[in-house]
Amino acid sequence: MARREPVYEVVQVLAKGILGAQGVRVDYRGLENIPAEGGVLLAVNHTSYVDFLEAGLAARRAGRWPRYMLKAELKKIRVMAFLIKHCGAIGVDREHGAESYHEAVTALEAGEAVIVYPEATISRSFELKEFKSGAARMSIEADVPIVPLIVWGTQRIWSKGTQRRAGRHRFPVVVQAGPAIRPDGDDPAALTARLRTAMGEALKSAQRGFPAPAGEDWVPARLGGGAPPPDEALRLEQEEFALRKAKREAKQAAKRRSDEA
Repeated sequence: MARREPVYEVVQVLAKGILGAQGVRVDYRGLENIPAEGGVLLAVNHTSYVDFLEAGLAARRAGRWPRYMLKAELKKIRVMAFLIKHCGAIGVDREHGAESYHEAVTALEAGEAVIVYPEATISRSFELKEFKSGAARMSIEADVPIVPLIVWGTQRIWSKGTQRRAGRHRFPVVVQAGPAIRPDGDDPAALTARLRTAMGEALKSAQRGFPAPAGEDWVPARLGGGAPPPDEALRLEQEEFALRKAKREAKQAAKRRSDEA
């Protein structure tokens, strides 16, 4: 499927414009690891609300028009529904993901690049969380490589638990692509483990020499920052999910009562 739709091209220009307006200085590394053609999964770490911009632009620099795997709930927002449709994004329903999974596999088999977030949600610790097995299973089924893609520094701009820093700031960001990983007969668990190890190595490479001011909310605790360590971040995430679930169930109960009245 051709990805050069007019809307997609406009979105790419807007993304560049946003980064330019903020003065974000992006250092792209290892993009030669992204194959110029053929199906490929780009596995991205998830540390902020805006890391998708740099991930997509990295793919474009490598000559690809990537398809994102995004939360299906975004389709409820009219503007996002329009962009998802015209940019070929794949909506992911976290409770019923079979349809989106098969759509992604079909795209990979057709030679497309698909961006996936193995952690599924933002890491509050800014360390790698446990990975879901979806990326590995898609790689195995479509027989395509996975390229680890680390975006580092965007959590300083806007993330969970950090101060939102809008406006022009000239913050540095590193995008590090690691060597492609082939399925090579692995089962999903083994390939997921290999992917996480590779992304861990790419993350450390991206962090090497990167500013890490002591106590700052966007710097991992491991590097002397003020972000919560992984165990605390997990607790905060579980509390957030529990609260969301309670609100959702209360809303559903209220609707049932209204329907019965």
